[in-house]
Amino acid sequence: MHKPIYIFIIIFLFFTIAQTRSGSYFPVEKEKKASKKQERKARDKYLGFGFGASYLKVTDNATSPLLYKGFSALVSLEYLVHSDKRIKTFETDFGFGWLHSRTETPWYEPRATSYYAAIRYNILYRLKTIIKGNINWYLGPEFNINGHFRVNYKYGNSALTFDNYNGIGLATRFEFPFGYNSGQKNILGMNVRHRSRDLRLSWQLSTPIASFMIRPTYVTITNFIDPDLRTKITTDHTSGGFFIPFNIRSQTEFYYILHNQNMLKLSYIWNFYSHDPGYNKVQSAMHGFLFTFIYKFNLKQ
Repeated sequence: MHKPIYIFIIIFLFFTIAQTRSGSYFPVEKEKKASKKQERKARDKYLGFGFGASYLKVTDNATSPLLYKGFSALVSLEYLVHSDKRIKTFETDFGFGWLHSRTETPWYEPRATSYYAAIRYNILYRLKTIIKGNINWYLGPEFNINGHFRVNYKYGNSALTFDNYNGIGLATRFEFPFGYNSGQKNILGMNVRHRSRDLRLSWQLSTPIASFMIRPTYVTITNFIDPDLRTKITTDHTSGGFFIPFNIRSQTEFYYILHNQNMLKLSYIWNFYSHDPGYNKVQSAMHGFLFTFIYKFNLKQ
C-alpha cells in the first residue's frame, strides 16, 4: 500500500476508537446533559401584561416644598420562567401621574408631573420546602434599574428633579400552591357547581446591596448659565457603595390559574428607598396594586 492509504487507515481507526470510547465511558454525562435539557424545556414560560395604580409619597430636599404626594397609573410587562426548582423573571414597570403639595405661591405650581420606570431581573433557586412541604422557599440574585423623575416647569432651571438608582442584590420568595376540587354548594337555596381550580400565593422581598445613585444638586442637572448644556452629569450628582440608597421592595401576589394554563394575577407592591448624604436628602414610599393577565406560550398537552 501507499503511504497516504496507511495514514487514512490510522486516522479512520483513531476516530472510530474515540467515538466508541465516548459512547462507552461517558454515558452518564450524556444522560445528565439530556436530562438537564429536558428539564429546561419542561419549565413553564409566561408573558404578562398588567395595569393598575399607585400612591406615592416623596420627600425631596432639593426642591421646595419638600413634601408632595399623589396617584399614578401603572403599567407592567413581565417574562416569567417558572418551575418548582427555579424561577426566572424579567419585569419592567412604567408609571405616570401628578404629585401635589399644599403649598402654592406665584412661583410654584402645586402640581408636579411624575414619571417612574423600573427594570428588574432575578433568578431564584429553591432552597428548601418548609411548613410540612407546603411552601417553597427561593433565594437568588437580582439586578435592578430604577428612575423617578418629577417636573415642575415654574422652577425654571430647577424644573427637573429625579432619583436614578441601580444595583445588584438579593431577592427571596415564598410560594404556597393550593387549590380546591370540583363540587357543588348550596348558596341561598341554589345549587352552584364549581370546577376544580389551582391557585398560588407568593411573597417576594428584595434589596440591592452594591448600588449607585444619580441625584441632582440644588440647581438640578440643568445648566442655566449655558442653555446648550442641558444634561451634563458630574461627580456631584453621583454616589455609590453598599445600600446607596437603602431600598427595600415587597410584592405579594395571588395567582388564579385558568384551565387553559394561563393565569390572572393580583399584586400588592410596596417600594421604599431613602438616601441622606447629609444634604439633598430624598425619601420615597410607594403603594401599588396591579392586575396582570399572564399568557403561557409553551402549553403542555
